[in-house]
Amino acid sequence: MPVPWGGPPFSTTVISSRRLTPHTLGITIRKPQGFSFLPTQFTFLSLKTDEGEDTRPMSIATSPTRPDLEYAVRQSSSSFKRAFASLKPGDRVSLQGPFGRFLLQEDRPAVLLAGGIGITPLKGMAEYASDKGLRIPVRLVYSNHSHKEVAFQAELDELAKRNPNFQVFQTLSGETPRGWAGSKGRIGERHLCDVTEGLELPVYYVCGKPEMVFEMQRLLSGMGVPPSDVMLEVFRGYSGPSPRS
Repeated sequence: MPVPWGGPPFSTTVISSRRLTPHTLGITIRKPQGFSFLPTQFTFLSLKTDEGEDTRPMSIATSPTRPDLEYAVRQSSSSFKRAFASLKPGDRVSLQGPFGRFLLQEDRPAVLLAGGIGITPLKGMAEYASDKGLRIPVRLVYSNHSHKEVAFQAELDELAKRNPNFQVFQTLSGETPRGWAGSKGRIGERHLCDVTEGLELPVYYVCGKPEMVFEMQRLLSGMGVPPSDVMLEVFRGYSGPSPRS
């Protein structure tokens, strides 16, 4: 399948904005006419900030099958994040893309490994697999410090109910609340052995901040997973202006 790549910038409007967790924010924008992407690429998103126009790479948090586009960020004091937090319906933004090869393979089992706001492209992959009725197993391991920081909880629950091939495994690295039904600790070999039980030649999709992604890369390598079966997406600049790569 050819990979859409680049193209001229698109101008569009914000449909809605919301707080996803105490420290993450999300927006929904109108999908520009003529814009297409694969599950799930990223775009460069441009906003007007108090320091002038600023452009950042942002993963698309929705499936190409959905009518609109979603983005989410972890809140910080950067001018871009402040502008993102202030967006309201009707505000104009521009985007350029799509870019990237962090793409769901439709014919092999998928193990999605997310840390914090790294859930964004993986949510889009899970939506795509459900909307297209793919027969492949899709298993998400989602790590957060606190249960309050689990983004898109309602959306993930709905996907799990609708798609019998999609399962969510959550783990918390911080204190767990009373009655917590998920796992404890950072994603480790035990989690991966549990989640891959019964899967034949899965592809691993890892997304999060650098230390999480590189730790998963080392862990998977130590478990004998070939590098060709591991897809990596690194989010940089969680609390500052550094771009993602």
